[in-house]
Amino acid sequence: MKKLGVFFVLLIIIPSVLADWFYNSQNIVANINIYGDAEVVPLTPSGYIDTATINMTFFPKQTDRQELLKFQTIPQAELTENSLKFAWKRPEGKIDFRLNTDVKTINTIIPVNQKIKFPIEELPKDVVVYTKPSETIDSNDEDIVRIASELAKGENDLYAAVFKIADWTKNNVNYNLSTLTAEVSQKASWVLQNKQGVCDELTSLFIALLRAVGIPARFVSGIAYTNSPLFPENWGAHGWAEVYFPNYGWVPFDVTYGEFGWVDPTHITFKESVDSDEPSTYYNWLGRNADLKTRKLDIKTNLIERIGYFKTPLSVEVSALKKTVNFGSYNLLTATIENLNDFYYATELYLNKPKEIKIVGNELKSILLLPREKKKVFWLLKLDENLDSRFSYTFPLVVSTLQNISSETSFTSNIRERQVSFEEVEQIAKLLEEEKEKKYSGNVLLDCKIPKNEFYEYEDVKVYCDAKNTGNIFLENADICFENKCKKISLGISQTKNVTFEINKSNFGFRESPVTLRNELVSKAAYVSFKVNDMPKIEIEDLGFPINVSYNENFTIAFTLSKKSQSNPKNIEVIFTRNGIEKKWQINELIENRKFVLNFIGKQLEYGRNNYKINVNYYDGLKKSYNVNKEFSISLANITLWQRFLLWINNLGNISLKSATIMLFVVGILFIGLVWWVVMMKKKMVE
Repeated sequence: MKKLGVFFVLLIIIPSVLADWFYNSQNIVANINIYGDAEVVPLTPSGYIDTATINMTFFPKQTDRQELLKFQTIPQAELTENSLKFAWKRPEGKIDFRLNTDVKTINTIIPVNQKIKFPIEELPKDVVVYTKPSETIDSNDEDIVRIASELAKGENDLYAAVFKIADWTKNNVNYNLSTLTAEVSQKASWVLQNKQGVCDELTSLFIALLRAVGIPARFVSGIAYTNSPLFPENWGAHGWAEVYFPNYGWVPFDVTYGEFGWVDPTHITFKESVDSDEPSTYYNWLGRNADLKTRKLDIKTNLIERIGYFKTPLSVEVSALKKTVNFGSYNLLTATIENLNDFYYATELYLNKPKEIKIVGNELKSILLLPREKKKVFWLLKLDENLDSRFSYTFPLVVSTLQNISSETSFTSNIRERQVSFEEVEQIAKLLEEEKEKKYSGNVLLDCKIPKNEFYEYEDVKVYCDAKNTGNIFLENADICFENKCKKISLGISQTKNVTFEINKSNFGFRESPVTLRNELVSKAAYVSFKVNDMPKIEIEDLGFPINVSYNENFTIAFTLSKKSQSNPKNIEVIFTRNGIEKKWQINELIENRKFVLNFIGKQLEYGRNNYKINVNYYDGLKKSYNVNKEFSISLANITLWQRFLLWINNLGNISLKSATIMLFVVGILFIGLVWWVVMMKKKMVE
């Protein structure tokens, strides 16, 4: 069988997982140039402006995660804690102002390493304002309150509650750059109703949902990097949120980028505010019969330097449930993610795959990991059924995080493998999800083994399982099941029990079957992989030959060795016999049907009926022997006396040594007899 490797191009995500420098740099240094201007417009010939001031609040600040390396203004400006004040005396015509700064950001994570109780019971006075509704962030809207309460229902961990709301916001609101939402900052209730918006509107809804359940959150505006084709430049204005965690402070969440609990180092903070619609620049002037016409700020950003490498505290391992499947089959991809540090961490996972594979459900998976926690996420896959049956395919699969931490695996497919149904894969996926949800599952060990991973249907092979209770609760009447066969067991604390299952050997091919242990407290699954081979079977088919042939007639005998089993017959010996004369062929392994065509001429036969036999001996992988044969005959007819004599001469070459010796002895006796008769006749004539 031919093999074909299917290669693929990793999809670019927004922001792309391939351009990992802006995730994994320890520091980034960027130059930011902010330019603004205004024009003095006299309303009468004598109109003038005596003094003009511009208070700009939208510019990079010195914070715990960013440092100002250079800060220059033209003209000279007065810097206060949150504003930059430019002033002019008797300005005329166009006035402009500029800030040029170099900012160094630090790639860091605020390490929330302990569970914080939710709902929050007490907050500092200066934080309470960030729990109240504001002009754009209308957190008191009835629909917002209802959805926020539903998302946080039953949750007692603050980080988990914030993560659920962030994940819901990202997955239920479409990023949309339409004129309506790009130019006008809509209220959070509008975004919820229309399920669309730009970054500030997604963030406003996220903050509103948090405030609706008493979680303090504030709006952060600044710039960030993107390689999305939607934007003409990579650096641009951006908005995200910061959420207050008691005893830890403000923790960043960017629902647009899927960065929950952290932001990449291209996020440069300009302003923190209660509402997203707060103005960034205030213009004041004193004069007479004159106006000041203002324009939007122009911001240009250039990367100066990337410094160091930031190691993300995650490990990812990925595996496919089925290693090989038939065309049109389903499969299950499992990614195991481990948080290697002692603080909460959230990330998104992307599956990159060939076009021949479709994902059933969401391609993107968000996951929150507690300190040192390990979790699994799953993708249900559907393989294209319209593949070329002449080939065997290999499908690579890569799971990546935003930080470009990745793991890859693959599975193969060809027309001869077993069909894997949606129901089969879905059942396993449900078992794995159920195991994740039951807290006690981690306190049970279920280890199942099989003596041989590949065997024939006539072999006595079983599944052997050990179930151990490693927790502190007695497990009563748990069902342990394998392939629709269940047994009841009870496990005391630290107790281990052994369970054995028979294997249904009538279902041939590769199987990866779960063994489950379940009751109201626990759901645990182990998997055994094995292949059941049927007994190899060959049939001689499509046998074609003439019934009668003449002396000078050319003819063919054709037959096919047909493989009638899933397993491959091995060490095949084909013996073709005519009137005791043999011809043999050897085949190491019969992978597919094999056709034989033999050419003959009538003069090679014997006069009358010629008996043929096709005998096939073959073995399985354990050297057990099998046989199949067929017999038939062809008659040589309508030949002359001379052709018979020629046949007799030709067939002398086919006579055995013993037969030849006897024939020579008989001919010799006849010759001696003939000589004696001639001598005696001559003697009689003389007398």
